[in-house]
Amino acid sequence: MKKYGVATATCPHTTLKRVLVHPKDKVELVEQGELLYQIPCKNCGAECIGETGRLLKTRLDEHRKDADNTNNEKYTRSNKSALTVTDHAMTENHIIDWEGAIIIEKEPNRRTRQIKEAIWIRKTKTPTNRDEGNDQLPHVYDDVIGH
Repeated sequence: MKKYGVATATCPHTTLKRVLVHPKDKVELVEQGELLYQIPCKNCGAECIGETGRLLKTRLDEHRKDADNTNNEKYTRSNKSALTVTDHAMTENHIIDWEGAIIIEKEPNRRTRQIKEAIWIRKTKTPTNRDEGNDQLPHVYDDVIGH
């Protein structure tokens, strides 16, 4: 550029301002929504895979309340829980690791999130899920998924 009479200047990519200043507070994991999550079992390592458009905290609270309500009852087929993580805890007499719940990935698009849920359920070696998620993937994709 010098040969054409154009002056150039460079500036450092990393500055103190970029390193030290973070105007937004970090959002805690449980305060995030539109995501896929995993809840492990403390006893056997089985995992419940789920998706939600709401806050993770809200969804985990629903799971906990369902588990608390069914803990007070004797488990029978007629009072089977709608939530698979609770069913696993009741039928196997296991403890769910609520603090070990993690976000697998974030996905704002609901349809894509449902497809990803089906893929994660299929990839998981020991899922507690009763079905394959909201989207029934054909088994032709098993080799691609790595199941």
